[in-house]
Parts: sequence; structure tokens; C-alpha cells
Amino acid sequence: MLDAIRAARAALATEHVIQPRKRGERETMRVLLATRQGAVHASTAAVNQLKALIISAPDDLRTELRRLSRLQQVTRCASLRDCPALSTEHRMTIRAVRSTAQRIRHLQTEARELGHELLHLVQNPQVRAP
Repeated sequence: MLDAIRAARAALATEHVIQPRKRGERETMRVLLATRQGAVHASTAAVNQLKALIISAPDDLRTELRRLSRLQQVTRCASLRDCPALSTEHRMTIRAVRSTAQRIRHLQTEARELGHELLHLVQNPQVRAP
């Protein structure tokens, strides 16, 4: 107990003010990593959503998409167009699938770009210099 009191008195008696953590390279990398990780997680969730939409899609659409790889599914779904002759359910499923696939592409592009920026920061010593 006495040690704690002495430590508190010593801390209060000094003029030394605590300095906040310096911003800079470490913070730059932290925010880029956190943002990239968020994009990767969101992309994974969107891929899972796309798979669920494909499973519950109308038979002809489901049959067409299930035989494709994940990359092919995303590419095909992002370019799907609806036709007014289709049922409302089919058209809205196409819209949901297309929107989800486009979201996946956007998030994957974002994650890739952030990864390139991180790589550039790590490999370029002039950028890292204070």
C-alpha cells in the first residue's frame, strides 16, 4: 500500500507529461490492415450469401450456376440481365444475385488495392522514412 502511495505521489510531482502514441507508419499500416480485413470479411459474407441465393434460385438458374466455379459464378452472376417475360420471383432473384456478385467484385478489388498499398509501404524505404 505504501509503495502505491509513493508511486502516485512521484507521478503527480513530476512535470513529465505523457505523450500520446506517435502517428505515422505504424498507424498507417494499422488502418490499412484493418480496412483490408474488413473488406475481406465482407467479401466472404457476400460469397456465402451468393451461394445461398444460388441454392434457393429457380431450377433453370440454379442448374446453370451450380456447375460453375466460384470465380465463374461471380463473373456470370454480375453480368446477368433479367427479362420482363420471366416471373417476378425469377427477376428479383436475378437482381439479388447480380447485386451480390457485383458487391463481391467491388470488395475483392478494394482488398487487392489495399494489399498493394501495404506492400508498397513495406517495400519502399523512402515512404517509411520519418
